[in-house]
Amino acid sequence: MDIYAGEYPKYQAALSAWHPPLAWPVEPREPAQPEQPAVQVLRANPVWCRRCPRVIRGALYQINETAAILYADITGHRSAVITGPTGKKALDPKKVIEMLDHVYGDLVEVAGLWAEARNHPFRPPLTRGSHARNITISYLLGELDDILLHPASVDFGEKVLYWERKLLDAAKADPASRRSPISCPRCRERALHREDDGFFKCRSCECLLTQEEHDRRYGEEVDEYDQMQQEVHAS
Repeated sequence: MDIYAGEYPKYQAALSAWHPPLAWPVEPREPAQPEQPAVQVLRANPVWCRRCPRVIRGALYQINETAAILYADITGHRSAVITGPTGKKALDPKKVIEMLDHVYGDLVEVAGLWAEARNHPFRPPLTRGSHARNITISYLLGELDDILLHPASVDFGEKVLYWERKLLDAAKADPASRRSPISCPRCRERALHREDDGFFKCRSCECLLTQEEHDRRYGEEVDEYDQMQQEVHAS
């Protein structure tokens, strides 16, 4: 494609400069047009690249998990308040509820519009809370591959990634929110936690991973899971 883009202006210039006279000893030849590039069309990837759907799917899982942690903290199921390193209150429970309501509102809007467009029997719950959020996110995860084929899914995907970062920042004082869902590449235990220096450390074998290594391992586990699911469906 880059070669074609560079050669085509030269062809246009040569074509404009070519004016054969009425009498010419040797009839000039028209400049050869550059060969048209062969562009491979990849089905199911018209909007997002191959990696993005995996990232968005992981972000939806992370939103559900982090929202549950935050809600458990402010309702007293885990601790009285959310505390930071100095022991001071890091978040106002009222602000947490408002943030979770905004998250649910954005998710349920997409779920409702998609269900209506596809004539699905799914109806987002009217009440808000962990149960309603679980139902809505489960529906979105089940339809995610088709949703991300739609051009309007760009706004949805960006909101999912935004809320993932927002909730993780809100829960950064909570050790449980630092737990990684992937297994340790050395001991295979699911005991990786994010440390203050940004590295992921296994609490079992003390293996250290950078953010890049962690994300690559995350993508590998997603691919392994997808392959396993395909084999199950094929059998």
